[in-house]
Amino acid sequence: MAILAAMETELEYLESRVAALIARLTEVHDQNTRLAEALAQALKENAELTFRLEDTKFKVAALIERLPKQEDAA
Repeated sequence: MAILAAMETELEYLESRVAALIARLTEVHDQNTRLAEALAQALKENAELTFRLEDTKFKVAALIERLPKQEDAA
């Protein structure tokens, strides 16, 4: 009977470890989902900012072209 009790104790321990592992996997999955969403949002914002930066560069270049040219004093 002692062997059966030891086996039962070992099985209960393993069961608790498997349950803890499943819980941890669920947490990691949820965290991964949140991180993937945050990454997607950051990439979207980065693309928008890159577009705005390029647009601003174009506008500044166009304004510089409109400035009067300085004549050489020679």
